[in-house]
Amino acid sequence: MNYKVIVDAGHGGDDPGAVSGNLREKDFTLEAANYMYDRFRELGVPVAITRDVDKTLTREERLNTMNNTFGNGPEVIILSNHINAGGHT
Repeated sequence: MNYKVIVDAGHGGDDPGAVSGNLREKDFTLEAANYMYDRFRELGVPVAITRDVDKTLTREERLNTMNNTFGNGPEVIILSNHINAGGHT
C-alpha cells in the first residue's frame, strides 16, 4: 500500500495548549510538525501539513485539511502532535 501522511501541528494561534513559564505547547508541536513534514518530503513520502506557521485553525478547518488533501482511505496516516502537561510527584 502506498501510504500518504498528514502531519498536524496541534494547537496554534489563539490556542497555546499547555503553558509553563514562556514555554508553549503550540511552539513545540509546530517545530516537530515542520521537521516531520520536511523529513517525509526528503524520503519521497506524499505528505501534507495542517499548519506550517503559528495560526489559529478551527476544528472544521483542521478536519477539512485532513479529509480533503488525500481523502480518508486506509492508506492515509494522520500524525497529530501534542505535548501534554504533566504534574510533579
